[in-house]
Amino acid sequence: MCAAGPAAAFSTAGPEAGRVRVLVTRPQPGAARTAARLSGLGHAAALMPLFESAVTAGIEDLPAARDISGLIATSARAFDMFAGIDVAAAGLADMRVHAVGAATAQAARDAGFQRVHEAGGTAQSLVEEVTGDQALAWSGSSAANSADRRTALVYLAGVPRTAVIETALIAHDTDLTVVECYKMSEISYSTDILKSDILSPAPDVVLFYSANAARRFSALSDRERLEQPLESCRFLCLSAAISVELPQEWQSRAMVAAHPDEDSLFASLAKLG
Repeated sequence: MCAAGPAAAFSTAGPEAGRVRVLVTRPQPGAARTAARLSGLGHAAALMPLFESAVTAGIEDLPAARDISGLIATSARAFDMFAGIDVAAAGLADMRVHAVGAATAQAARDAGFQRVHEAGGTAQSLVEEVTGDQALAWSGSSAANSADRRTALVYLAGVPRTAVIETALIAHDTDLTVVECYKMSEISYSTDILKSDILSPAPDVVLFYSANAARRFSALSDRERLEQPLESCRFLCLSAAISVELPQEWQSRAMVAAHPDEDSLFASLAKLG
């Protein structure tokens, strides 16, 4: 668990900055981008990243390019391992990348990958994208030329995670290699910082971008007795899988984005105005 000082851990804009005070729980640098977007819409943003990311693998931890049939990623953080790497020189630029959604797909393109395929923003849509692509690749293949195929899809995974992706793909007989390339560590906050700074004034809305964040925030609320500053706020979630991680008493104040992307999350925010 990482403890962060007030200046590094969060920043706030006063209530005069906008109509709604929004608490952003996603990790940096995404939290700052979301805060800037909120400010542009006339809202006040309070930043409370619940996790920070660290790269735990390098390009040398991947199988040889000739042995990879494609990459799978469920987070933009997966491509931090390629920072400073010329993926073209490494023979990876033309590698097919299956990204769970728009932000992850953009991170892949920014890293230098050219064949990026964007799923619908959920684990299920990603599995369908991958297995559908496999079926297409195998159609018309003969046993003679199948031996020449690259050996495995590589899942660029984080820690911690649920095993939804690998369980589903293995069930589809996918040849899969998991490379754990980033780790999300909890950021700790003192009771004083939580109550006197981050949650003062109380937020009108809390944004959740992951199930891990929803679980972590719920646990903090219970442990630090945050009922009062949160008693009237709304909880906007990127997906239904995130909202179910919230306490039962918050469910009536939770809203799920129509689609698992930030544009839809902000559309939900607009409806509260």
